[in-house]
Amino acid sequence: MIKNIIFDIGNVLVDFDSQTYLKGFGFAPEKEKRIRGITFDGPIWREYDRGVIPVKQLREKLAALALPEDREDVLQVFDRSHETIHRRDFAIPWILSLQEQGLKTWYLSNYSDWMIQRTQKALDFLPYLHGGLFSCEVGQIKPEPEIFQSFLQRFPQIRPDESVFFDDSPTNIQAACTLGFHGIVFRNQEQASKELTAYTEGYAICTPPHIVSYRK
Repeated sequence: MIKNIIFDIGNVLVDFDSQTYLKGFGFAPEKEKRIRGITFDGPIWREYDRGVIPVKQLREKLAALALPEDREDVLQVFDRSHETIHRRDFAIPWILSLQEQGLKTWYLSNYSDWMIQRTQKALDFLPYLHGGLFSCEVGQIKPEPEIFQSFLQRFPQIRPDESVFFDDSPTNIQAACTLGFHGIVFRNQEQASKELTAYTEGYAICTPPHIVSYRK
């Protein structure tokens, strides 16, 4: 029986729209590609979410990776990166509707402390959830199994086999399923809600690496 819904946040309950954000700077295509590769698509971003390196040091690492003519722009893109985050209109109504069905709602997200501080308005749905865990709180990031284990240690009342996890990353969903969670790769609310019904009505099973399959 499904009792818990666990949300990733970025590109599930909020837009993390780095593409539109970068376009807004008006960089030439090649420069935009270089800057994206250093910031949003680079390994330093994952360490940023892990929360173990001070922001000052992260900025130094980003600058060191950039071409001299790109350094100031790379730092500006990083410093204003909270502008990529916007709450999706359906977030709070969806959370409340799931709770009306008797489900408990939680979050488990890769998210930096620096970003949390700067996106409080977009995260205004957090008080509606029963609890959760940000990666920066434990120095672990999805899809590492340790962050799922930390989540379960924090909330021992949650059983993976009674929980459905929404994430836009198939890799993260596969990691969750390997640890016994049910998982749905989030593409949009309508699709996710439809696939969730398969679990709550008891005719879906979790079969990594493709997550949703249906009982005959």
